[in-house]
Amino acid sequence: MAHRHLASRYVILAVAAGALLTACGSTDEPAAPDSVPVGGGFHGADCNGVTDADIADAVGSSMFTKAVVSDTGCFWQENSVLGTFGAGMGISTWWYRGSDMDTERTLETRAGRTLTELSIDGNKGFRAADSNVCSIYVTKGEDVITWSIQTMNPATLPDLCQVTEKLARLSQGRVN
Repeated sequence: MAHRHLASRYVILAVAAGALLTACGSTDEPAAPDSVPVGGGFHGADCNGVTDADIADAVGSSMFTKAVVSDTGCFWQENSVLGTFGAGMGISTWWYRGSDMDTERTLETRAGRTLTELSIDGNKGFRAADSNVCSIYVTKGEDVITWSIQTMNPATLPDLCQVTEKLARLSQGRVN
């Protein structure tokens, strides 16, 4: 009998906690873009201005499915996941405010990637790549936008850096 009373207490606690979390959660509506970016940065847009159709066009297929949408970016999961193998492989874009590009360069160098300096639409940045990853970081004011593709099988895709560069250029044209 004591176990049943204790179990019903846990059920009530779980329902109350769920209701509280639901009440505090965010709505499904996207945040309005910044009309005047702070610090001269990028204008905000869902997925940094890139659509699912843009992703499919960049890779030449629909082998990526949007899995995460947040205020700071998006992630498209590669559809070739087998069990947990390949989880986390995909295309992502993230927006940071106040990030230090030197920190990003250091992290990519420590990961063993080759760095190449670049500029897109007048914004300085760099590309970090190895055989399975290509990331592009671009900065404007206090903001950094990054695009990255990671895959276990790059032979099934166009050149990874061509994919990220195409997406980064589309994005810059829409949020710059």
